[in-house]
Order: sequence, then structure tokens, then C-alpha cells
Amino acid sequence: MCFLWISGVQPTLFSPMEQALTSSSKWNFVEKIGFRFFFLFFILQIFPFPLGYLIGNGFYNDAWTWPINWAGNTFFDIPEVSLRPNGSGDTRWNWIQLFVTIGLSIIGTAIWTAVDTKRLNYSKLSYWFRVIIRFYLGITMISYGFAKVFFNQFGNVTDYRLYQEFGDMSPMGLLWTFMAFSKGYQFFAGLGEVLGGFLLFFRRTTLVGSLILIGVMSNVVLLNLFYDVPVKILSTLLLSMGLYLVAADTKRLLNFFFLNRPVPARTYPLYSTEKWFIWGRIALKTLLITGLLLLHIWQGVDSLQYLESPKSALYGPYQIKQFQRNKVDVPLTDTLRWERMFVDRRGSTDMIAITNQHGLQQRIGFERDEKKKILVLNDWLANDKKYPFTYTQPDSNTLILKGKWNSDSLCLELHKMHKKFLLTSRGFHWVSEQ
Repeated sequence: MCFLWISGVQPTLFSPMEQALTSSSKWNFVEKIGFRFFFLFFILQIFPFPLGYLIGNGFYNDAWTWPINWAGNTFFDIPEVSLRPNGSGDTRWNWIQLFVTIGLSIIGTAIWTAVDTKRLNYSKLSYWFRVIIRFYLGITMISYGFAKVFFNQFGNVTDYRLYQEFGDMSPMGLLWTFMAFSKGYQFFAGLGEVLGGFLLFFRRTTLVGSLILIGVMSNVVLLNLFYDVPVKILSTLLLSMGLYLVAADTKRLLNFFFLNRPVPARTYPLYSTEKWFIWGRIALKTLLITGLLLLHIWQGVDSLQYLESPKSALYGPYQIKQFQRNKVDVPLTDTLRWERMFVDRRGSTDMIAITNQHGLQQRIGFERDEKKKILVLNDWLANDKKYPFTYTQPDSNTLILKGKWNSDSLCLELHKMHKKFLLTSRGFHWVSEQ
């Protein structure tokens, strides 16, 4: 959007309400085109916000099925896009949806331009559109920020990661381990997102909040790109929203920071001076902010308490000394034989990782009943199929599991591994002599 000022055009396209409500200035052609496109593009990306929190997004996602399959078949020779977003936000479904969204925005802009030829500006619509973008971006960033502040997004360095060879880590696994190691850095990164998001809820602090988020999200986008984290589309969208909000002040920022020119103070008149509007606005905003903060703090404290709670003797890294399938000992050369098992806690999530030297790596959830001595393994990749195992612990270093995995009866004897890792034992030093 900076090109609007550089080319000599006043950037009223994204100007705030003082121009929107007190002026009947005429927007030029570029300003109108730009607003129409970004309005359609962002609305298609975030709809049905904010109603989605009440009614869900399922109907809207289902409505994309035909356009995505049609576009995939027509433009990319993909007969059917059956795999939907599944924790990865960069599936074929997401990329084709982005492609269709851009196409619809361009077509919609062309139709809007052809039909609406007499309007001087879109000042009022632009004002409320900015409000929607501010609150969507603010709520999203606060959510991500608190997930870091309470160590729930990256969690902690698990035994599985400690015993995994460096070269076997995915780029994303390496990044997650790097972030999980330092609670201080996680807290700092999350605090920036929370602060920037919180400042977007107020007109007078929108600029500084947007600038903070541009710095934060630029780093996030680059990490997602260079460490192959499948949140590239969403993070780029959030960054573009921050840039959109800052674009209104492009000329003021350039004058102040680069051209050493005085910048006039900005006024922030309300859309309406009616008492019902003023008090209703204050009440709704207070309710939203208070509820949002209390919700995330309550969830964060709850997950943090679980993360820091003592672990039973069941948790830990195990070497599988004996592996019987259907009462027959399975040799180490069997590529399906389990060799190591890690009963872990990552953040507020319990998980079991199973590995061997032949490349087997599988992570599953689990639940346990201490009274009945039953461990239920939950295979996330097989539609949450559950496998109950009975377990006994003859001593604190031995675990015996018996149960069925798929159609096979398994009996496993596991022994705990003990190793001191420099990564988790060195600690912090103000003075380092070497």
C-alpha cells in the first residue's frame, strides 16, 4: 500500500474515521479498486467470524467442497481433493481454497467496479471493515500468544526428542524442540503476540499494536517458511492484516522516521455520539476483553498445572527387551518390531512414541486406569482407533504390556533407559569461563 503515497496519491483508501465520517472526499480509482479487493479477500478468508464462535464453521467449510474440487480438477488436474485441513493448514485443500479466494476477489472486484460507478468513497464501510479486521487479528493473536505464555504450543522437551537422533528430526521438529527448550523465550514470544493483539482493541493504540504484530508475525512467517511449518497460509494472512491496518499511517510513518518532518496529531472521533452507542460500545468491548482474557488465563493455568504436576513411575523412556507377537518372539530385524517406547508428557498432552532403527516412528495418545491397570492406546492416524493393554510394573524400571494391536496379540517387556543429557542438565550461567 506504500505505493499510494510514493506515487503522490493521498492514502485515504485505508484512512480512519475522521476522514470517513467528516469528509465527502472522492476516492480515486486505485483507492476504490484496492479497497474492493481487500474487502472481498479478507471477508472470504475469515467468514463467518465472529458468528463462527457461536454456530461453528462446518457449514462454511462444506460450502467450499464443490468450488475446491472444481478448481483442482480444472486448473491443477486433481480429480478430487478429499483430504481436508487436519492439523496442517497447508494441505492441497488450503492452497486451492486460497487460489479460489483470490480469483473470486478479483472477479468480485471487477463486477463491483462495473456496477458501482457513482459512489464517491467507501468511508463508512471501510471504518467498520477495519473494526472487523482489528478484532479478528486481535483475538487470533491473543489466542496464539497465551498458548506460548503458558507453554502449551511448544510444550517441553520430551524424552522422545532427547533420544531421537538429530538427523532424524523434521525441520518443524527441530524448530519445536528449539522453542520448547526455553520457557523464557516462549514466554517472551507469546507476550509480544498478546500485547500486540490487546492493543488492537482500541483505536488509539491500533497503530502501535499493528507495528508490534508486524514485527512478531514477520518472524513467524519466516520460521514457517524456512522450517517447513504447515501454517504458512494463515501466518501470512495475519501478517497481511497487520500491514493493512498500518497502511493508513504510511505517510505519517515515512515523514516521522525517514524524512524528519513534523507529523500532526490524529483525532479519533466515534462513529456516533449517541449515548446508547457510546455506552453499548464500552459495555460490549469490556465484556469481550474481560471474557477473552479470563478464558485464556483459566485454560493456560489449568494446562500449566498439569504440565508441572508430578509424573507417575509409568512415564519415561523404555527399551523393549522382549517383543512377542501372537506368542512368538519377534527379532530385531523385523521392521515392524517396536524397539523403543517413550511414555511422555508434552505440554498438557500425554503421548506415547514408538520407534525402531528401521525408520518406524509413531506417536499415539493414551489413557490409563490405575485401578484396573489398563493402558488404552489411541492411534491418532487411524481415526482414533483404541487398543486396550493391561500393564504391570514389577519395579520402577520395568513395564510389562499385554494386549491386541490390530489383529495381533502382543506381549512386551520394557526396561527404562537412564541417560544424562547435556541439553537438560547444563543450566544457565551468567559467567562462562569456556
